[in-house]
Amino acid sequence: MKTIATATAAFVLAWGGATASLADTMPTKPGSNPSAITISCYRGPTSGVVWDRPNAVFVEDLVRIGYSYPQAAAIGERVCRDEYGGGNHDHMRMSLLNILATTPAQR
Repeated sequence: MKTIATATAAFVLAWGGATASLADTMPTKPGSNPSAITISCYRGPTSGVVWDRPNAVFVEDLVRIGYSYPQAAAIGERVCRDEYGGGNHDHMRMSLLNILATTPAQR
């Protein structure tokens, strides 16, 4: 039982450190450029698309440029859950630009 508790504690500490380091790699500081959209996704500890979701700054930037919250959340989910986008920032950028060009904001 003690071994399981020790292993669990080690995993939690290692995972917490990994997520903290991921937060440092945001593409731009939120709010630093009012005309920019920050593509920011939570990827989780696995390389597969499991817990992937858009971070709040991504959705808020889309809302700021004219999308409703449900539209912004759906666009963020689409970009962040694309299995080819993991670690490929150019693909995520092109995917977002394609979505914005084909899906105008509807308020």
